Amino acid sequence: MTLTVDERLFYAFIFYGSILLLKTFFMALLISRQRLKNGVLPSPEDYGDKLQGKPFPTNEDVDRARRAHQNDLENIPIFLLIALLYTLLNLSPVRGIWCLRIFTAARFLHSIAYFNSVSKPRGLGFGIGSVCLAILGVSVMYSAVSTGVF
Repeated sequence: MTLTVDERLFYAFIFYGSILLLKTFFMALLISRQRLKNGVLPSPEDYGDKLQGKPFPTNEDVDRARRAHQNDLENIPIFLLIALLYTLLNLSPVRGIWCLRIFTAARFLHSIAYFNSVSKPRGLGFGIGSVCLAILGVSVMYSAVSTGVF
């Protein structure tokens, strides 16, 4: 079997995949920034004896950043794996590139809306990203089934 990959799609995968991975990394830095800004440490032991009998402090800004980061950690790796399979199967490069672009934009929309406490655009970003993931996933599954593997 000879592996042939469309160069445009492969480079788009590398480009948008890098953006998504860097976004996930910078989300972790944003959590640290929110912790420092609001004086909320990650674990009770980080406070030493200062918490004797007191509840563990929380902060909505820190929690919001953590939830946005967690959502990226739940969605971006799955998308990148499906997109890689799509790329390796040499399926439609135009569809693949547009899904990469749209998913990336949708993740940024989702995060920006999350940080600004705006529910509808956040849901829209998640929904659009999910549609892109489904398009690539169904394409990969259809390609696998149509080869007669099953």
